[in-house]
Amino acid sequence: MQAMSDKRRYISGCKRLPYAVDALRLQAEVAALPSAVWGNTRAPVHQETVSLFLRGQAPLQGVAEDVDQPLLDQCPYIKQLLHEVLPGRCGKCLLASLRPGGLVYPHTDAANDYFLESFRVHVPVFTNSQVHFFSGRRLFQMAAGEAWSVNNLAPHAVLNLHPRAPRVHLIFDIFPDAAAMELLARLPEAPGLENEALFRQVASRRPAAVQKP
Repeated sequence: MQAMSDKRRYISGCKRLPYAVDALRLQAEVAALPSAVWGNTRAPVHQETVSLFLRGQAPLQGVAEDVDQPLLDQCPYIKQLLHEVLPGRCGKCLLASLRPGGLVYPHTDAANDYFLESFRVHVPVFTNSQVHFFSGRRLFQMAAGEAWSVNNLAPHAVLNLHPRAPRVHLIFDIFPDAAAMELLARLPEAPGLENEALFRQVASRRPAAVQKP
């Protein structure tokens, strides 16, 4: 892997990328995937989600090489987005569905070469106004049709307060080319919102799988 600057020099929380996603086309493509292919082999902080890897595998699997999974061939628009949203070499790519009322528990991803040098991209597929993404102490709301780069080495969490609708995001990692790095350096940080009460509610929770007896 070619050495690259620590991405934390380019993004501290969240930056919205200047790319317009065809939300309806993306939603139709994801909705057409069979329900049986969704599962959860990720870390305990993601235990209230189900996911589907389209490229690479979950880090828990210990597989270093990120290759296309067969289901990616059924997702031509997602393939297109992997090359266009933020130009560069794609690492892992997955769809993650957070259940109604669910929480992705506060955590930081491992500060290894992979996560230091790649930029994580979130594209909301199905979402609603009751979904709250936290980076640090600030809250961000991401709409379908938007693309965001997220510093996953900062503490982050997601809360879906909707009682019936899951939140589904397309998530992938890009090792950006030089032009993309220049773009990322120019983009402003999204300001986010303050909601101290909601932040405290989320920050105090830990997944049962890692709680001490």
